[in-house]
Amino acid sequence: MTTTSKFTVSVFSCLIGTALLVSCNPPVANDYAYAHVLGNGTLDAANSKNVVGLDGGNGLYCFKLVFPPKNAVATLANDPTAPNQAVGFIKVAVPPTPTFTCANNQHPDAVVETGNEATVNGGTSAGGFAFYVYWSK
Repeated sequence: MTTTSKFTVSVFSCLIGTALLVSCNPPVANDYAYAHVLGNGTLDAANSKNVVGLDGGNGLYCFKLVFPPKNAVATLANDPTAPNQAVGFIKVAVPPTPTFTCANNQHPDAVVETGNEATVNGGTSAGGFAFYVYWSK
């Protein structure tokens, strides 16, 4: 009962001390990273964080981050300047397998692949899609 009481008091004081009902342990600045990659395959640095490097193109992108991620979420973006606006798919790997490497990044922390979906399960990594990706520890 004492353990429960201490826990309850601790949580209560945590919630009283915050203006919003959010975690009392907010994420540390280096616990997450995100990137916006434009349709031409370049990193949108103004809308990216904790990304050290980006290599690749034509649908396969290798990322170097400030930490090795354990979780990732990626989505295709609407970018009218992107060469490809057809139906597509996106995949993200953390950690990537040895087959997913780029010429200038042989040991990436994460890999994203985009491709066209021409037929059911017949996608090709033609690329040209803009996308957003988020990683966490």
